[in-house]
Amino acid sequence: MKKLVSLVVIIFCIFASGYGQENIRGGNFESWKLNSRWNYYEPDSSIFSTLNALDSVGAGISVYRCDTANSGNYSARLVTCFISYLNVKIPGVIGTIKIDWLGERAILGKPYPYGTTLPTRFLGYYKSYPISNDSSAAVLLLSKWNTSTHHRDTLAYNRLVFHGTVNTWTKFDTAVNYIDQSTTPDTLTLLYLSCGGFNALNMFGSQGQVGSMAMFDDVNLIGVSGFPLLLMPSVNVKISPNPASYNLKIQTGRNIENGYFEIYDAQARLIRQIPMNGNSKQIGVSDLSAGTYYYKLIENSKLFNSGTFIITR
Repeated sequence: MKKLVSLVVIIFCIFASGYGQENIRGGNFESWKLNSRWNYYEPDSSIFSTLNALDSVGAGISVYRCDTANSGNYSARLVTCFISYLNVKIPGVIGTIKIDWLGERAILGKPYPYGTTLPTRFLGYYKSYPISNDSSAAVLLLSKWNTSTHHRDTLAYNRLVFHGTVNTWTKFDTAVNYIDQSTTPDTLTLLYLSCGGFNALNMFGSQGQVGSMAMFDDVNLIGVSGFPLLLMPSVNVKISPNPASYNLKIQTGRNIENGYFEIYDAQARLIRQIPMNGNSKQIGVSDLSAGTYYYKLIENSKLFNSGTFIITR
């Protein structure tokens, strides 16, 4: 029991790791997968995760697939839970959060997926059903590891707290609050919570009411390309040189059969589709203007990797 309590305490000491277009992949919460062992749904997404796995240590299910939606078929329903034998509250949270059981911690944040472009607005839809004077919240954090100070610098931070009962889908839409807009982030953190008084560094310090509920749908960022960069690609891709001027070499982690390497401009428009077979190909890029471009690696109509490269002149 002592070891279990220690594990849970460490897990909740969270560290930052390194409408048109849906710029947040999975932000419409339409795709979910069933965990058959524990009988709960998790978002089928490389962006969004939950703390539902803590049901195995008595926390209960804190995030549900909900068939009441602002658009489409589903939304995310979050509920604040309670671990009775530890006497602690667990906010329902969906976002860029993942439990690392081996490391006995939770990781907060995902690699920044938008190249050098920066979001201008943070928006989405919510419903909120707080108990007593509780509230719900939505959080955006952009950060970058500082190699000189060995600390993580906050580049932008938005924390929206929603008070009172809101039983119709209501839009939140706010400008991204930048502290430093001249630096490109390396980490994107998004959190949607049933508890506005959460403590990101220690969830045991959260203030809220057990049973408070919030629902979120169609969350998005504006001002960045809606190009679907994969955070967990199936096949590794190495682009060299990057930046490039005349030629670009593409190397893949395995042989590709009947595949394509597609190049898109900054507006996410397809400008070139190159057949791929094998694990290496060299292409000419002297006709491309200077700037940032996106690519997709596709095999048999399935997306295996995506990313960016830069052309200089």
